[in-house]
Amino acid sequence: MDSIRLRAMGKINLSIDIRGILDDGYHDVEMVMQSVNLADKLLIRKSSGNFSMKCSNSDVPVGKKNIIYKTWMLMKNKYKIDGGIEVFLEKNIPIAAGMAGGSANSAAVFVGINRLFELGLSDEDLIDLSKELGSDIAFCVKGGTYLATGRGTDLKKLDDLDLDLDVLVCRPNIFVSTKKVYKKFDSLYERNIEIDRPDNEKLIEAIKNKNMDLLVSSMSNVLEPVTKEWCSDIGSIEKIMLEEGAEKAMMSGSGPTVFGFFKDKKKAKKCANILRKQYLQTHLTSMSSKGVEIYGNK
Repeated sequence: MDSIRLRAMGKINLSIDIRGILDDGYHDVEMVMQSVNLADKLLIRKSSGNFSMKCSNSDVPVGKKNIIYKTWMLMKNKYKIDGGIEVFLEKNIPIAAGMAGGSANSAAVFVGINRLFELGLSDEDLIDLSKELGSDIAFCVKGGTYLATGRGTDLKKLDDLDLDLDVLVCRPNIFVSTKKVYKKFDSLYERNIEIDRPDNEKLIEAIKNKNMDLLVSSMSNVLEPVTKEWCSDIGSIEKIMLEEGAEKAMMSGSGPTVFGFFKDKKKAKKCANILRKQYLQTHLTSMSSKGVEIYGNK
């Protein structure tokens, strides 16, 4: 096998709660994560050089700062891989958007290199290795519906979110620093300010029993009020989604992307057309049970 093609799925957060700070300085999180079919596509080829990369989006760095390069070098050095790789990335997941686009790319490279160079590693092996690079990568290797705790790398498989829903994703035209969002949240936590937390037990129950009403009432993201202070568009987008028939609309990750659940595809398409007039990064997608999908190799 000389090359491999993969789809790297984005994610949304059905909930995010932050319980404090761990001894290693990371935030102690409890969140329900869901893969979606809005995916980046990667072509990875064996090469005689060390590493080269091209991307469809010029805003994405293609050198040593990219997590794809860091993932490759981690695996190359650990498993003494001879030769190199060429990567082409078709970028579809919004950048810096709370949808784990970089983590999804890293997960795809872990899976792809494992298969391309016949390393014989399990998902658990890849997840253990991924912890050196970031917290969301572990989930992106697995994909589907999971409860993530601790640093976000302790994963518990949940029932698939088996509801017939379209997912409308909209990213406001603003960059939000994840580091600043968490720092601002920490100041609220330290001052014991009351925080609207998700009910993850009820959320997990709702997923298991396919209870739409309980699902939407249990979903919440403790970071959303913080990010809204920098990005008023979040509230505006949620308002439009709800007015156009969304069952639920909320922010994913540290933002600024907003997603909405729609039972009616026509309403979802109409809302997408409305939002796209102002926000180019508006996508209609669906739930996925996978994090990484291999769809071609030769």
